[in-house]
Amino acid sequence: MTTAAYFGQAERQSIDESHLSDLKQAASKMGLADRRAFQAEMALKYCGGNPRQAETLFGWSRYSVELGLHEKRTGITCLGAHSVYGGNKLWEERHPAVAEALWGLAATHSQQDPTFRTTLSYTRLTAAEALKQLRAQGFAEDTLPCPSTLAEVLNRNGYRLRPVIKSKPKKKIPQTDAIFENLHAKDGHSSSDDNGKVKRLSIDCKATVNIGDYSRGGKTRGDRHAEDHDLGCKEKYTPFGVVDEDNAKLHILFGSSAKTSDFIVDCLGTVWDSLPQAERDACSCLQLKVDNGPESSGRRTQFLKRMVDFADYIGKPIQLLYYPPYHSKYNPIERCWGVLEKHWNGAKLVDAQTMLEWAKSMTWKGLHPVVTLSKAVYEKGVTLTKQAMADIEARLLRNPLLPNWDILIRPA
Repeated sequence: MTTAAYFGQAERQSIDESHLSDLKQAASKMGLADRRAFQAEMALKYCGGNPRQAETLFGWSRYSVELGLHEKRTGITCLGAHSVYGGNKLWEERHPAVAEALWGLAATHSQQDPTFRTTLSYTRLTAAEALKQLRAQGFAEDTLPCPSTLAEVLNRNGYRLRPVIKSKPKKKIPQTDAIFENLHAKDGHSSSDDNGKVKRLSIDCKATVNIGDYSRGGKTRGDRHAEDHDLGCKEKYTPFGVVDEDNAKLHILFGSSAKTSDFIVDCLGTVWDSLPQAERDACSCLQLKVDNGPESSGRRTQFLKRMVDFADYIGKPIQLLYYPPYHSKYNPIERCWGVLEKHWNGAKLVDAQTMLEWAKSMTWKGLHPVVTLSKAVYEKGVTLTKQAMADIEARLLRNPLLPNWDILIRPA
């Protein structure tokens, strides 16, 4: 039965559902005496002064409505015990001297939110330490609360036991905007004179994966016990990813050696050799989106030397487009790493085969990746002399405005 049908008598006013909700909310915001007076007025207006009907319609206690009607009829307002006796005072009100000492302790251990988005002060003072220092100041034991109550007192008065998060400014170099504009302008378009299809690949290495009975922070319905530290891990692998921006094909190569320029270019060569011959023939230029990492930057001599050799090997121009520092998250391959991390979090990667199978079972835009394991050993710190690098620089066509962020390499 609807509200209108139940309270549709001629002597009572009708009420719709939205109006009913507003009245309930208004009553909930009032104090005790004001609420009872309001409830009595609504009961007289909509329920003919019947407390039971007011309870059915509004959900209010019929005893509260009945008391409100009685107060309205007699003009006498009932005072509760809380109004007469004042109720229990807060600890800081009962012991103002101890509270002042506590505020002084909290102030010496607190720091304002550096972003100024809140007025709270974050304190490093624990409740147990505060009690210890208050006892040292000579306050009697019967004036001190228990640790849990003291923690509530500190929280209630704006002192939260939280770590202070640094407010880092957005790191930006003067060329950041120009680099992004160049990326958008060159995306899918070759700087060379060759006409044809530009193959767009995004490449990057992921953080090293430790192999063992370690927790990765995810959830599982299986064995929930794992080691909480990975100290002394002996088996590690470095993932290198290549994603084709046009067809979403993803290649993941795991290296067991150091993450070096040689490892990156060798993985890139493995991916190129695995492509169908027709796809390689149709490519007129290979466009690589790269992070400005130490192993693949536009000034890394060994990386540039290996990329020149790779351009000669494939017989295609290679264009290196770099993302600005601190903006690697915009590189498309980074989104693939996010999917992989979510996919195998909660799994214990106890050996290399388990790691590979988990990587194979992930999907990127509906496709499973091609996963490869490399056992090649690479030497760290390989660099070129100035004379050798001069010959490599002669093969590089750097963007005059962004020489470190846009490099074209033509095959010999």
